Amino acid sequence: MPTLEGSHSPASGGSAVHYRVDYEVVGNVVNYRARFDAAGQPSRHEGQFDFDPARVDAAAAVVAFMQNHIGKADWDVAP
Repeated sequence: MPTLEGSHSPASGGSAVHYRVDYEVVGNVVNYRARFDAAGQPSRHEGQFDFDPARVDAAAAVVAFMQNHIGKADWDVAP
């Protein structure tokens, strides 16, 4: 199972949120398990999303999804 690590700042302009995500691709679906380290509190999330492998590779889709997820989250309340 591939693993990606990175960080991204939330839209609110707070501190960068670091993430580690394990994912698998089944057809055009990415199943993922992610760990986020934000505001001193680790958080876990898992789920799936569709992507178009003809337009973007799976790793790039996962990074974009994580950045979008972090960008929309209110990490001071609940990631």
